[in-house]
Amino acid sequence: MALTTYNTCSFSEKRDVLRTFWSARDHESEKINTAAREYGPYALALIVIITVELAIISALLVALASGWSWVATAATVLSLWSVWWTRQCQRRLRTS
Repeated sequence: MALTTYNTCSFSEKRDVLRTFWSARDHESEKINTAAREYGPYALALIVIITVELAIISALLVALASGWSWVATAATVLSLWSVWWTRQCQRRLRTS
């Protein structure tokens, strides 16, 4: 699925798309709802990529017994929560 509808949105409509996606509440405009559903897979993919990168960095820092390993681990945990939240938002929009 491409971002066809999302790309036709104005700047203010794109803000509504993001607000609709992250809150997982329907918007009164069907165009905004469609664009939010299109946006979901891309948001999830990007957050998963970031999470994988953070996990690799965390593992490396833990292996090196670095003092920064706790920061990287905390960031990885937060990123994992973000993956879960993005998936929940995507599911709620898909079922509405």
